Amino acid sequence: MTNMKKLMMFAVAGLLAPAAAHAEIRTATVSKIMAAPTNDTAPVTGTPARLRRTDSEQAGHEQATFAMFGDGKTGLYFDMATEINGQPANHRVQLGLVPFTLVKNTDGSIAATANMTAAKFVTNNDGDEYRNSHNPEAFALPGGQLIAVAYNYQPQGTNDTKRYMQVFNSAGVAVMPQTLYFAKNNDDCSMDMDKASSSVADLGGGKYRIVSWNGCNGNGSDDGWTVIKELTCDAAATSCTLKAIADVSVCPREERSHGTAQILSTDPNTAIVAWTEGNTQPQRDGTWMAAINVGAGQNGANAQSRILWKKQIDGRKDIDGIRTYSMRAMMTPVLSVDATGKVATSDTFIWRSGDLRGDNNGNNGKGGTYYRSQMAVIKANKDGMSYVAPLTDVAPKLLGLDGTHLGMAPALFGTTDHLVPGITFLSGSHTGGGYSAQVRAVTFDAATNTFADGGMYGIAPYDRHLYPNYLGNNPGNQGRNFSNGKMIANPFASAAGDDAYLMLFATNGKDPADMTKPELKLSAYITVLPIAQTPKAVTPDPTPTDPGTGSGSSTPNPDPGAGGNDSGSALGGCSAGGSTGGLATFLLIGLAAFIRRRR
Repeated sequence: MTNMKKLMMFAVAGLLAPAAAHAEIRTATVSKIMAAPTNDTAPVTGTPARLRRTDSEQAGHEQATFAMFGDGKTGLYFDMATEINGQPANHRVQLGLVPFTLVKNTDGSIAATANMTAAKFVTNNDGDEYRNSHNPEAFALPGGQLIAVAYNYQPQGTNDTKRYMQVFNSAGVAVMPQTLYFAKNNDDCSMDMDKASSSVADLGGGKYRIVSWNGCNGNGSDDGWTVIKELTCDAAATSCTLKAIADVSVCPREERSHGTAQILSTDPNTAIVAWTEGNTQPQRDGTWMAAINVGAGQNGANAQSRILWKKQIDGRKDIDGIRTYSMRAMMTPVLSVDATGKVATSDTFIWRSGDLRGDNNGNNGKGGTYYRSQMAVIKANKDGMSYVAPLTDVAPKLLGLDGTHLGMAPALFGTTDHLVPGITFLSGSHTGGGYSAQVRAVTFDAATNTFADGGMYGIAPYDRHLYPNYLGNNPGNQGRNFSNGKMIANPFASAAGDDAYLMLFATNGKDPADMTKPELKLSAYITVLPIAQTPKAVTPDPTPTDPGTGSGSSTPNPDPGAGGNDSGSALGGCSAGGSTGGLATFLLIGLAAFIRRRR
């Protein structure tokens, strides 16, 4: 056996998943939604050619987001696009929409199929410094008939970015055109946690409560806000209107709060929010959590009486002569399922923040170095918060987890008779992509209040830095990409052993085939990753003969290798279902090169 074969066996069995398991996180299926633009190419320099830093050139496809309709099979994909079906965007970049459908392949894997005949630009903005549709976030409205998308736009000739929203039906038709969602005078709104800043509650009668985190860091008050809106749609879902209810300044020292908001399923009048505070880069005032009254109460701007409580979760540490600050607060609810199998949230949250030593803009650096990765489980409601599991540095358990531009999404793992809550972390590439991005599964054991490593899994490429940075508004300094991950029930599950729940990830990155062509910009992808199954049927062996008596045994003896019960909380294993095509190969080649360099 060659060393390369041994290395590939090590990579598949040891890196991409834990070794022994019952239930599996299975092989991902990668679908390219849109290829890199063919007419809009990036500026390059030198021989051989390399990407050249260029102000406001745009990355091709960037900041992907998506949402699913109520049928569980169809959805809408959005990103900042410079070209769709060969047609350039007006004013360099606009918000692109592509309807997609999940399909079941002959091997049982689930994949996303794009409807490119219906793909289109859904904005036609003329923004200052081409800020036409930045930081989009898509989410489905309860009932599943409509999908809303919010994004940032700074009109030409102004110096104030504002947040806008549109609502679309399943045909991709806008039932609410571009409508102002949120703005503060001269304050550049808004920023949030990666594609997870908003939450929606159904008020009945076609009314929906939307609560979002909106960080505003311009030349005004520079605050992080919890924003409460009411969306009303007619019975036929052909028209919607947006109404402002209140906004609350929760973070008075805003720089890059990147917050999130979650309405409690147990109390739709309360939302829990989390953020990072501080007016410096990097921020130095810690990570925070608060509860906000989002029901009846003070309305209008600066409705501060709606703050129910506010607490700092973590802050500065001096350990071994190194000073770090708690940053990048990330929070997501612990998931469960109801009696019908529908996914439900709770008033318990998984928390993640990083202990960071900052070095922003130093030696062309950005963001500094993460020394520890803190995780906790927190129960929070209108009355206060308490720790289910205290803050713990999980970095030693999750070796290789990178904190830079990390995407986090809630998930359930295992089998439907023994589902284990947890999260997925999505780490991208700092050099464009061109190989599989990594999803890290982390499970939470409620019996012992501990986190466990569920393994690493390859998905579509994800460029978290290079093209957005080099071709962004401040090339070489700022410009970051976003990913988007959501868990859904498998709409095709029908038999024992089928994948019951799937993680879907939307990313933008370099196609492996484009890695030697720096002029080709980023492509758009949706990855389907099976994460939980229905248990396989227990198949007893034929009644064996007792060698001592010649009589048959009365106790069935399930054969684990021939379809035994899959229940259990362990994760991992390998599956032939689905395919990442050449992406897994690129990951393995990259791993081989890395190990060779270390030698």
